[in-house]
Amino acid sequence: YKMKDTITHIPTRTQNRLHRYTPVPPADVMKNEPDTDFDLAQNQEWVRNIFAKWKKSPTDAPAIIPLQIGTETVVCDKRHKYMDRCQDDEVCVCEMSQADTEQVKKIIDIAEKDPAGWRKTTLQERHKIMYEAANRLGEMRGDLIGCMCAVTGKTVIEGDVEVSEGVDYARFYTTSMKQFAELPDVDIAPKGTVLVISPWNFPCAIPIGGIVAGLAGGNTVILKPATVAAPVAWMFAKAFWDAGVPKEALQVIITDREALKVLTTAPAIKHIILTGGTDTAQNIARTNPATPLSAETGGKNAIILTASGDRDHAIMNVVASAFSNAGQKCSACSLLLVERSVYEDKNFQEKLKDAATSMKVGSVWNPGNMVGPMITNQNDKLLKALELEKGESWLVPPRFLDKNKYILAPTVKWGVRPGNYSFRTELFGPMLSVVCIENLQQGIELVNSLDYGLTSGLQSLDESEQKLWKNAIMAGNLYINRGITGAIVNRQPFGGMKLSAFGGGVKAGGPNYCACFLKITDKPGSTTDYKQSYAKAYEQEFAHARDINNLYGEQNVFRYLPLKNMVLRLFPGDSNEDAKMIALAAKTCHTPLTISFEPGDDRTAALSAIGCPLKEETLAGFLKSMKDYERIRTCGADIPMEMYEEAARMDKYIATAKPVKDGRVELIHYIKEQSISFEYHRYGSILDIPPVE
Repeated sequence: YKMKDTITHIPTRTQNRLHRYTPVPPADVMKNEPDTDFDLAQNQEWVRNIFAKWKKSPTDAPAIIPLQIGTETVVCDKRHKYMDRCQDDEVCVCEMSQADTEQVKKIIDIAEKDPAGWRKTTLQERHKIMYEAANRLGEMRGDLIGCMCAVTGKTVIEGDVEVSEGVDYARFYTTSMKQFAELPDVDIAPKGTVLVISPWNFPCAIPIGGIVAGLAGGNTVILKPATVAAPVAWMFAKAFWDAGVPKEALQVIITDREALKVLTTAPAIKHIILTGGTDTAQNIARTNPATPLSAETGGKNAIILTASGDRDHAIMNVVASAFSNAGQKCSACSLLLVERSVYEDKNFQEKLKDAATSMKVGSVWNPGNMVGPMITNQNDKLLKALELEKGESWLVPPRFLDKNKYILAPTVKWGVRPGNYSFRTELFGPMLSVVCIENLQQGIELVNSLDYGLTSGLQSLDESEQKLWKNAIMAGNLYINRGITGAIVNRQPFGGMKLSAFGGGVKAGGPNYCACFLKITDKPGSTTDYKQSYAKAYEQEFAHARDINNLYGEQNVFRYLPLKNMVLRLFPGDSNEDAKMIALAAKTCHTPLTISFEPGDDRTAALSAIGCPLKEETLAGFLKSMKDYERIRTCGADIPMEMYEEAARMDKYIATAKPVKDGRVELIHYIKEQSISFEYHRYGSILDIPPVE
């Protein structure tokens, strides 16, 4: 405590966005970028300046964005027009040139040939360039926010946190790669060209994360942002080009459907990063099953409120999670499952109603509005959910505020049952469905019955309920007594389970993400003892949950979980030694492994001592049994196409990297990652700091 006579009148909050950005030099530890403090008068003036520049009028000529083909730019006849939803689609913000099939082929060819030699750069060079890009993104913050407001209808506050996240990604991924680069016994090389397909709901942060993950490893990158949000990507790409990323190494395009298919099926593309709909991921995987896909897809995310929860605190967290960004986050709270005694309490119902109806709604050009327009007014799923089914009623009925029906005020549907349309369907809009449950166990079962497993929340002060919930719920990002949106790079690595994720279960913004886009192999003649290496890596990296941020008042735990089960399919050319390495790695991670091989390729004598079930079966028999395993492993990528096709049809991931002796690399294939965020303070008071587990 300060003595009263030592207190000064100098403000401690000095952030001033009107000043030039202070660059951050390259560092070995990434520090998260601070968001804007909008309470400060100077920052409010900064917002007014953004609006003056970016709110276009009907007399303003729209900017024309060219198509980039390597270092060349060309203005195309076919362009997408961007209309301002907050001005009833009557003002055109800009137009963006669209690539046709022939132009896409040129773009792919440039990326594959890498004429500027990006693949030959060192990690140290790339680290320096990414920090420079981060500084340029920081300098661009106001324009990026303005562009998001105008093009995608983001509010200033939602746009601001996205810029911070983009800056974090630019600094984090080369930093996180250093731990792999320092391994003495492996060779690391880029895969080639990475295609990043990014969404409209996070038009800045998510595509930046994707391109940096690709570029950090020395890959060339083609970014295909969601067409409706692409001008934001064109803007931030300049930060990377100006920082030293060659234009041939980072190309940004929008296409028509036919040209997009050429892009997603091109042999030159060695990995696809997608954030988008589950159906989009399935379509890409089934059209091009042999190309690795890392996809963060849909969510149907629930918060459970038990009788042991703080109701006022829960309501605050629920409305922020359900209605910010107009309910269009893949992590948004779409379902609220409430224990009966609370559900039936009229006082609780009134408070929830008050909280939802008190949120300011309308144009993003009014900085006081918290809920802006939706990206589309042609949302068939949402419109269907705005009809009542039997037993349902409106706690807060739907209300559109503009003539084109982009702006929907927060809506709360009451009495939703597990079989109902709005219970099971992913909806992009500010609508919350409230469900009555008898107890926490029933709530867990209902949440786990959903096809998705992205984010999930619990509002309860009961420690036994917290423990039961976090060890039973099937989702990638768990949140206790706080909102379930707004994951921060490195603090809460992000990615789901079940149909919310395609690929190896490795989280964006986490320590292992960049390794997915590299070829990591044993150094020729490596003498590493893999038995020792696996045991050591498991103990040092994978065995223990940890909180590396150590924030006071909020615990952020990152942990590795074993898989339910896994199968290794061997082919006649595969070595028994590779099979033994894989079996030991799976056993080390506590993931049950079955080994499957062809009749006539009998491995029983060679592998019987390793303690895994051995299965002799034809390829056709194996393909039928693949559905029974959480993940499939092979000794290499040269496997029958029908195996890739069947895995794509079943939404299964095949880990095809040749096994390596270094456990820090190899064990990643046998686990899934989970983040748990726990706000353990009570209105600023801290009683006990919970154990990390």
